[in-house]
Amino acid sequence: MVEQPIPITVVMRSYNDASLLPQTLGALAAQQGVNVQLVVFESASTDGSVAIFERHVYQRMVRLSPGSYHSALVLNEGVRGASTELVAFVNSDAIMMDRMVLLRLAKALLGQPSLAGVFARQIPRPEASVMTILDYSIAFEHRQELGRFADSLSLVCSMIKKSAWSEVPFDERLTYAEDVVWSQQVRERGWTTRYIPEAVVEHSHEYSPQAMYSRQFGDFAALEILANSPPPRDLWNGVLWPLFRRCVRDIYRLVRLGEFRALWRLPFYRYPMMAGQWRGRLAGRRFLDERPGGRQPKLSLSEAKRLI
Repeated sequence: MVEQPIPITVVMRSYNDASLLPQTLGALAAQQGVNVQLVVFESASTDGSVAIFERHVYQRMVRLSPGSYHSALVLNEGVRGASTELVAFVNSDAIMMDRMVLLRLAKALLGQPSLAGVFARQIPRPEASVMTILDYSIAFEHRQELGRFADSLSLVCSMIKKSAWSEVPFDERLTYAEDVVWSQQVRERGWTTRYIPEAVVEHSHEYSPQAMYSRQFGDFAALEILANSPPPRDLWNGVLWPLFRRCVRDIYRLVRLGEFRALWRLPFYRYPMMAGQWRGRLAGRRFLDERPGGRQPKLSLSEAKRLI
């Protein structure tokens, strides 16, 4: 007996990814064992992305006005409008590496009633820098090293049950790390989340020091919602001592990768990350104390340049 394709709504967020979008959409169209309904949230791209989408099949496109994108709002709207129980999130620059990625995620999700969400393994692009390869090695090849965040979703390529989302929508206060916070919140309701390393996508980014600072600031401002204690108030405990400890751990990780010549780069690469995390936690704590009903603080690149 031939198995019927599993119906899945794919929510794709797009912004200026025209150079990768044909590969992303081609890989999506080639998926087997699933019946895909594609919903696109297009964030006012200026590189011809919309024209590329028009050459492919999609169910609905939401054209966002410039500067209006808010991740948690978009995610909730995408799930709310889905007619299927399974809802996948695939970034417009995440290229699925074979034809079974969505089916593997769907079967894992349907095979365990308590599972709320699953997510794929990400491999860096061929041109990725050594430091990016290091970060993706930690995040996916050795994910247990992330500790309590090891089973938290990465929405780049992931799938959730709409029934779980109906209990716990994405927190619309957040502009970063909404996937990690959602994972924790559904677990508190008795659900689980799981990493599916057999499902693989190609996806990575190179960050300037300013962009790294800004990204970490936003992520850790959001993650302060989950913190059990307030952040340190002094530079030594907030940045310098964590930076030293992180570099010591990363020396072993770079040696594990065989990248001995990159060891000297570690403190220069990690400092914007650790400084952004600390400043983000401080801002997130102030936000929780002073404006718990508002949206989390974030940092523009121009602001980050003034701070590092």
